[in-house]
Amino acid sequence: MRRNQVVALGVLVLVIALALFWKLRGKAGGDAAGELAGSAAHGGTAGGATHAKGARAPAAPASLSGKVTRKADGSGVDGAVVSLARSELDTMFGTTEAPTLTATTNAQGTWTATNVPPGRYTIAATARGLLPASLDKLVVAEGESKTGIDLALDTGGIRVSGTVTDVGGGSVSGARISVSKASSSPLAKTELIAMAGPDGKYEITLADGDYEASVSHEDYTHASRNFSVAGQPLTVDFVLSPGGSIRGVVVTREGRPLAGALVLAEGKRGHGDSNIRADDKGEFALHSLGSGLISIKAAGRGYASQQATVVELGIGEQVDGVRVIVDRAYSISGTVVDSGSKKGIPGVRLGAFSIGTGQVAVAPDPSDADGTFEIVGVRPGSYMMFAIGETTMPEIGKSVEVVDKDITDLVIEMGVGVTVSGRVEPGTIAAISVEPTQIGIGNIFEALKAMLVLGESDPTGAFVLHHVPPGSFKLRAKVTDGRTGTTPLLVATADMTGVVVKLETRGSITGRVVDTNNAPVARVHVSASAKLDKDKGNFQLDMGGNGNNKGSLTAADGTFRIVGLEDGVHELEVSDDQGEIPCAKCKSPKDPVEVTLAVAEAKTGVVLTVEARDGVIKGTVVDKEKKPVADVWLTATVEREGDDKFTDYDEMMADSRGHPPTLTGDDGRFTFTNLRKGDYTLTAETAKGTARAKLTHVKLGSSVTLALAPLGTLTGKVTLNGEPATSFLMSCDPPGGDARQFTSAAGTYELERIPPGHVKCSAYGDAGRGSGELEVPAGPATLDVKLAPWATITGTVVSVLTGQPLAGLKMIASGDHDDSTIAETLTGKGPTSDAAGRFTISKVAAGKGTLTVMPKDAGFVELARREYDVAPGQRLDLGTIKVVPPRTGDAGTLGLAFTLDGEVLTVSSVKPGGPAATGGVQVGDKLVAINGVPVATLTAKLAQTLVASGSVTIDQQYKLAFDRAGTPLEVVLVGVRW
Repeated sequence: MRRNQVVALGVLVLVIALALFWKLRGKAGGDAAGELAGSAAHGGTAGGATHAKGARAPAAPASLSGKVTRKADGSGVDGAVVSLARSELDTMFGTTEAPTLTATTNAQGTWTATNVPPGRYTIAATARGLLPASLDKLVVAEGESKTGIDLALDTGGIRVSGTVTDVGGGSVSGARISVSKASSSPLAKTELIAMAGPDGKYEITLADGDYEASVSHEDYTHASRNFSVAGQPLTVDFVLSPGGSIRGVVVTREGRPLAGALVLAEGKRGHGDSNIRADDKGEFALHSLGSGLISIKAAGRGYASQQATVVELGIGEQVDGVRVIVDRAYSISGTVVDSGSKKGIPGVRLGAFSIGTGQVAVAPDPSDADGTFEIVGVRPGSYMMFAIGETTMPEIGKSVEVVDKDITDLVIEMGVGVTVSGRVEPGTIAAISVEPTQIGIGNIFEALKAMLVLGESDPTGAFVLHHVPPGSFKLRAKVTDGRTGTTPLLVATADMTGVVVKLETRGSITGRVVDTNNAPVARVHVSASAKLDKDKGNFQLDMGGNGNNKGSLTAADGTFRIVGLEDGVHELEVSDDQGEIPCAKCKSPKDPVEVTLAVAEAKTGVVLTVEARDGVIKGTVVDKEKKPVADVWLTATVEREGDDKFTDYDEMMADSRGHPPTLTGDDGRFTFTNLRKGDYTLTAETAKGTARAKLTHVKLGSSVTLALAPLGTLTGKVTLNGEPATSFLMSCDPPGGDARQFTSAAGTYELERIPPGHVKCSAYGDAGRGSGELEVPAGPATLDVKLAPWATITGTVVSVLTGQPLAGLKMIASGDHDDSTIAETLTGKGPTSDAAGRFTISKVAAGKGTLTVMPKDAGFVELARREYDVAPGQRLDLGTIKVVPPRTGDAGTLGLAFTLDGEVLTVSSVKPGGPAATGGVQVGDKLVAINGVPVATLTAKLAQTLVASGSVTIDQQYKLAFDRAGTPLEVVLVGVRW
């Protein structure tokens, strides 16, 4: 596994984990992560379980009222928009059907909201020219009539405005724009609401900071964007596509309706994700759906969809009479208890997710008063449990294997954590975060507990953080003007008070982005990363934007300002929705622009010149009879250097980053403008997703024709040693969808709607793995796959410095695709070296691969790497592997970086004021030995890792020997905080 594979694995792990918390919020906050198999209402027609609670009677609604005034004089604010956003765990799981409610004040500033479901809310008010105000965690009881909910708005803020239009350019009147702080806790986001007028225009006043915005309208699909407010008025426009709707019913295989089932719809193009609960007749209605192929699954107690029902939905079309079939499934039930008292904890949300299949099952209701819970509609597979409560730390990672029966009496222990309070000096409003000092493959979920602890100091600088887990952390405070402060935080079991974080002025870079025509380049991202990070030989995650990589969006005139930068050399890169924009005045187009900052220096006048985005591609889409086709969706995606094939996954990612598609006209013609330099892949798909075409390596200025072809069907048989594999996972690329589980006595499978073209498929079973590839025509095709038995790899790891065995290191084989093994690795139970340094990795795919040795909890650092070639079913011993011992303390740096040329390590950069600079090390010095061990003995790669930033330990001494143009040089350097 190469370094970029290690990085990708680390990012993937974090994305999976974060997605479960930040994105699993249904309509309220984004797309569901994976396959939400089990979040359904109780009261299904079959499959009762031990902890079933039965259907609940509808709660009596409440009414709220209050007044919005100007803080300056107390006068009422006319036309202010008051939002009532649910601020409880239900909103994260999409199980509440109550959207954010709104009310508008009258001339006296008073407002009233009726039909408010009981629950916890965050109340906010916005008005033009005034800063928003909010009230957190307002508890609304059933049938209550609550008055006196008043908010006072202060003057100031920055105007953010824009226009909401449809794809045809017409205004969307009545669209609702919802804005929230990007740094807000997922447990309680304050939604600031603005409404588009008859001309589609809206306006909202915000304080400086980072925000995420979404816009919705019942007749259109949703759209979202992130933006930053930094002292100047900002324009943020939205373009909506007409939304479709699907009505239907959820039924069992026998035809009985499944009452209260949760129905999940997922669209390939995005904008097609929605979830809703069916009524007591199993009937449902999904709205605001994007066009294309919409996959619908459902789940309830005792049942879950084995495969999706696919609906071909046109632009703005309504489809009725859809039947979603569910098959028998299982439940996971038990009790969630306090880890100390062992008493049950009420109100906890629980679920389970499978990394191998992407399935996610969620308990439809929070835990009862005694802590009992039930997760319903769980398909067979290997799962990891997660639990989130308002009064506890999250708990993630308990492994559960669902085979052929319900899982009962499962106990989930949760800790409360500690409360940390203190102040920011000088007193000001700052974002507060807790950052683990060590993150590794075996403690990613423990680290996530800390990363979910977010807060904000008040104007005096005071802050309080709840449910902080034990461990070694860095407490960070960050102000929008770039001032930043950190302090070590060692958390045990007692609450902590009086923690002080002192803010320090950081450096900044201000400049402008222009193209080769000297025209300003607006709305592109300029990033600044410390140069040493590029050569450090390992990977460190950036916590919430507070790490070493910072950036800014350019304004309409191309200007940008990046704040909060450390001193040293920074590399500036410009990117858009398609990725990095090549530099026009660098030695190589892929080279970054380097800017050196002194401590707290404010660098200005930096001009970044990039290649112009003025390319055009035109064309026509025709059917198999060469007739033009209207309303075909097209995407143009720039091809990355070295890509021989461009997959549907690449196209999906490009579209998800905001690359705008286009539609053909009545004459089948299309035009892409404002394209950057490069070759493009064009993909055309009918509105309903029933036919497709693709062209690769399309040059700028081309006029092309894309001929649509119907989608194909792929069938085949999976065997092992000539016998049918009765249970296996099958995934294909393209179409790049999630792996599908097949259970068949004959070992057969069928995949529908496969785009014509080259397809590679892989099958995974308990006994082995196999793959095959073919050209899929516009019609049926057959691909049989033979599984090769899993192999086993063993070996011994020892220190490259002492030769002593190293225990507790994690082993990852690039050929290991078994989802249960991955789950074990992520929870610290995967292949690990023992006291004698020995390790065993089972279920390794046959063929060539790479073994990567990593520390358990000291970052995604590659301690060693060993190539292997293993035969099917073979037990291969790799012998003794020399590795870099993982650091035992906090991450440090020696303030230098190296370039590796063969077996020669040459100093490429020295950080001013760092240990290397103080010790007299210079660029060009060649490293000869570390602590008396020659580089030739260590190998240059391991030597580079030993002294890389992040591998170095704070306060540890390193004796380095150099060769400076034939003259020997020996220095002793001590690691400092990285």
